[in-house]
Amino acid sequence: MTKYPTLRHITVLVSGTAVAQMVALGASVITARLFTPATFGQFAIYGSLVSIVATIASLRMDLTIVLPESDDEARRIAKVATVSNAIAAAMASMLAFLLHDVIMSAYGSKELATWMPLVGLSVFFLAQVTVLQYWFNRKQDYRTISLNRVQQMIGSSSGQVAAGALGATSLPGLILGTVVGPTFAFFNLRRKSRELLAPIPDGVASSAELLKRYRRMPLLNLPNALIDGIRLNGIPLLIGLVALDTVGQFNRAWTILQVPIGLMNSAISQVFFQKLARVQPGEMYPLVKSTIIRSLLITIVPFGTVYLVSPWFFLFLFGDQWDLAGDIARALTPWLAMQLVTSPISTIFVVTDKQSWVLAFSIVFAAAPLSLLYFSPLPLLTTLTLLGAMMAVMLVGFLSMALAAARKFDARPPKAGTVPEADQTTDPEAHA
Repeated sequence: MTKYPTLRHITVLVSGTAVAQMVALGASVITARLFTPATFGQFAIYGSLVSIVATIASLRMDLTIVLPESDDEARRIAKVATVSNAIAAAMASMLAFLLHDVIMSAYGSKELATWMPLVGLSVFFLAQVTVLQYWFNRKQDYRTISLNRVQQMIGSSSGQVAAGALGATSLPGLILGTVVGPTFAFFNLRRKSRELLAPIPDGVASSAELLKRYRRMPLLNLPNALIDGIRLNGIPLLIGLVALDTVGQFNRAWTILQVPIGLMNSAISQVFFQKLARVQPGEMYPLVKSTIIRSLLITIVPFGTVYLVSPWFFLFLFGDQWDLAGDIARALTPWLAMQLVTSPISTIFVVTDKQSWVLAFSIVFAAAPLSLLYFSPLPLLTTLTLLGAMMAVMLVGFLSMALAAARKFDARPPKAGTVPEADQTTDPEAHA
C-alpha cells in the first residue's frame, strides 16, 4: 500500500464499507423478524422510487465535482447540484401527494399511498450525501467517506430496529427509521466541509458557464442514469403489482446479495473515477484490462459460495417466512457477480467521452429484463433464473465496450502538462 496509493485509498473505503455492510446484515436479521415480507414489500416500492429520483436529482452534476482543476469551480458545481436536489425532492413529494389514488389503486395499499409523499425527504438527504462524498473524493479524503458510510448505515439500521422494537412494525416505522441514517450523514459531512459554504471569488466560471461546459451530464448521462434506475428499480415495481409479499421476498434477496457487491463496488468505483480522470492517452487500456481481471478474480469465491448455500442460508438467518428469498438469491447470482466486475470501470465512458455508447446500451439493458418479467408466462422463480443469466451475458458485452472505449482513448495524442480530455467531458446502477 505504500508503493501503490490507489490500493491504499481502496482499502480505506473498503474497510468502512465492510463495517457498514456488516451492520446492515446484522440489523436485517432482527428486522426480518420484526416486519413482515408484505411490509418490506411496501418499503421496497417506496425505496425504488426514492432511488430513481435520487439518482438524477442533481442532473448528474455531482459527478463533475472531481473534474475541474479549480476548487472554486468545483464548489460552484456543488451549489448547482444542491439547488437541483432541492427542486427534485420537492417535485417528488408533490407528485406523490397528487397521485395518492393512483398509487393505492396500483398496489392495493392505502398505507403506501399515504406515506409516499415522504419520498422527497429521503431523496434530498441521499442526493446531498452523494454530492458531499464527491467533494471529499476530490480531496482524496477517503477516510471521511469511509467513516461516514459506517455512520449512515448505523443510523438507518438502528432506526429500523428501534422502530420495530417500539411496536412501529408497519411501513412508517421502516421509512422513518431509515431516514435517520442519511440525515445524520448529511449534517456530519456538511459540518466537515464548511469551505463549500464560503463565498466564491469573482472571476470563477458562472453556474451557467459550468452547466454549458459539462452539458453532456444532463444531456447524455442523466438519461442513461434514469434508464439504469428504471431497469434496476422497475423490477420490484413490476413484481409489486402482483403481490407486495413477493416483492418483499425479492427485495430481501437483492439486498443481501448487495453485501459482497457493496463491499467493493462503491469503493473501487470512486477511487478509479478519480484516477481515470487523470489518465493520459496510452495508459487507459492497461488500467481497464487489469481492473476487469482483478474484479473477475474477486467474484469467484463469494458468489460461488452464495450460489451454493443461499437457499439454506436465508432460512437459517431470517426465518421460515423468507423461504422464497433464498431461491431468488440463487437465481440472481450470475447477474450480480457480473455487476461487481463491470461497476469499477463503468465511469470510463465519462472520461473517454463515449457516453452515447453507454446510453444506447442502457436502453437495451433496461428494456430486456422488464420485457422478460412483464411478458413471461413462466413461474416467477423460473423467470428470474432466466433473467439472471441474460443480464450476465449482456454485461459481458458491456466489458467489451469498455475495452473498446479505452483503446480509442489511448489512440489520442497526449497533451503535455495538462489534464486529459476528462476535464471537458461529462459522464452506474453503480449499481448498477
